[in-house]
Amino acid sequence: MSSFIPTPSAGALAALFLPSLVLTPIFAAAQSSGDEEILKTITVTATRQAARASEILADMTVIDREAIEKSGQDTITELLARQSGIQVTTSGGPGTQTSFFVRGANSNQTKVLVDGIAINAANGDSPLRFLSLDNVERIEILRGPASALYGADAIGGVIHIITRRGQPGIAADGFIGYGSHDTQKAAAGLSGGNAQWRFRVEANHHRSDGFSAQRHARNKDADDDAYRNFGGAAAISFLPAQGHEIGLTYRQNKGQVNYDGGDTPVPAGNYDARSRFKTEQWQIFTKNRFLENWESTLRYGESENDYTDYSWNSWAFPAAESISRTRTRNQQLVWQNDVTLPLGKAIAAAEKEKQRIGPRHDDSGANLYPGHTPEISNTSFLGGWTAYAGKHGWQINARHDKHSEFGGKATWNAAYGYQLSEEMRVHAGYGTAFRAPTVIDLFRPAWGGNPDLKPEEAKNGEIGLTWEQGAHRASALYYHNRVKNLISYVCDTFWNCKNENVNKALLEGVTLAYAGQFGAWRLAATYDWLNAENQSRDANGIGYERLARRARDKATLNLARAWGKLETGLEIIAVGRRYDNNYLKTAAAKEELGGYALANLTARYALGKNLTLEGRLNNLFDKQYETVRYYGADGFNAFIGLRWTGSR
Repeated sequence: MSSFIPTPSAGALAALFLPSLVLTPIFAAAQSSGDEEILKTITVTATRQAARASEILADMTVIDREAIEKSGQDTITELLARQSGIQVTTSGGPGTQTSFFVRGANSNQTKVLVDGIAINAANGDSPLRFLSLDNVERIEILRGPASALYGADAIGGVIHIITRRGQPGIAADGFIGYGSHDTQKAAAGLSGGNAQWRFRVEANHHRSDGFSAQRHARNKDADDDAYRNFGGAAAISFLPAQGHEIGLTYRQNKGQVNYDGGDTPVPAGNYDARSRFKTEQWQIFTKNRFLENWESTLRYGESENDYTDYSWNSWAFPAAESISRTRTRNQQLVWQNDVTLPLGKAIAAAEKEKQRIGPRHDDSGANLYPGHTPEISNTSFLGGWTAYAGKHGWQINARHDKHSEFGGKATWNAAYGYQLSEEMRVHAGYGTAFRAPTVIDLFRPAWGGNPDLKPEEAKNGEIGLTWEQGAHRASALYYHNRVKNLISYVCDTFWNCKNENVNKALLEGVTLAYAGQFGAWRLAATYDWLNAENQSRDANGIGYERLARRARDKATLNLARAWGKLETGLEIIAVGRRYDNNYLKTAAAKEELGGYALANLTARYALGKNLTLEGRLNNLFDKQYETVRYYGADGFNAFIGLRWTGSR
């Protein structure tokens, strides 16, 4: 491990240990409310087993239902953009093309799960932008390579959406709100159950007239880009005896998002680019505690992402409307066994996954995947051991994947933690990860399909320090991740292009975080320093220095206070400058995206035991900025709503 991790800069080392040297005496003197909820929080993503968040030997964030409601955010995209270690780009308003960069990794190098089922789309798109926050019980973010637990696509980390389920008794909940751009949101849910049965059903609707992302656009690109999203979910569980549960869940969202197509010449300038979407996930599972120390979970689930895009092809002769459809279907069968040992817990699991792409033919009947079946499959086995003994803790995991196209792939990770004192602990870890080529990467000629592609591979080392006392928590972490065999679209000539494993990258960073309470005041702050480099070079030794759309610096500050029935909050987000697709070291013109800082206000007022009035003001100073070149983000906007939390 020491030969892999280079000596970090003096600045990185200083940033890493600054909290322990400077902030500890300040926090120790601060007033503590005695609220130690972070010590009680249970997470499942970091180990695939239930564990206290305070004991996790990884870079982990849990956003529970209460935090989701207090954030006042419309979408998962907005909520994730405010988390440390994550940078988000969008090509306009709600529902438009979105990318999530976790620790600087590409968006398709982060595993996205809903209740343990992968929902990653083969075209690299993220269906997270369509899922409703009203259906979410909590979000767990695991940063760092996690292929030893979750297989392919977990180079940057894992974003795990855990949805709401029924509880004993009968309860109803709902939300209705209105805001800028004629934005309307409504959601309603009903849940209940007894000792043997649990259920939950819900529906949600989100619509907005949107705004024009291209501020100086003409024709249809100058109009507002509307968004419509209708969804629903259902979950039912049967508990025949203590330690046994059988359940079924289903959810769907569908609608349309309009977007700015780039002001290309169109007949009379009236073509309106848009996409129709449908995303759904379902699963059936059984959990059984056969022995006091052995619990078995068997789960089968599917996710499907269906997109139809309507755009204008000005390159065609004659120019014409272009309609393209991509449908990704993921199937997953999992058998997981959790065994409590005299020391710690063990995990052993087997998985079978299959990914299919459709349609197989275009509108003319031509085969989009000539000579190949547009599907891939993977069989995997994994095992692990997590334990704590005195001041020591460790986690060891290993996994082997057998892929239908590139053969076998083994990954592993190991982490060790030591309690330096009652308040302070340190942990270090090392792990490997990979991203498997998708069906489109391998087989679709129009997208550079190359069946000889190898998986992208990563090796990551990290070290972290955490300090906790009462209602205060501070942490610092340094990571160093090298990625090779990155898949790129390479052209020998203008007409001869295909995907190749040619690039490599360095993802290095420091994350500092603090959260605490001072009487009625709550304070949280984070800072991320990211060095995301494309280390590939051409024949002349010239290469791109910075990975596109990733800022070197990002900071957040949240300050909240309760005033009796009223709770107010101030949120500040600052992101440094980034570059879009053209930051060649020798280039005279760099496509720079300027840094920006946003200030937002939130407020919640309890009108009654179960009824809350919520409001927020985003981008108070109407900052104009871009996360994707030529596509501006929203200016000042406001939203107000009523939330009914229900009772039992």
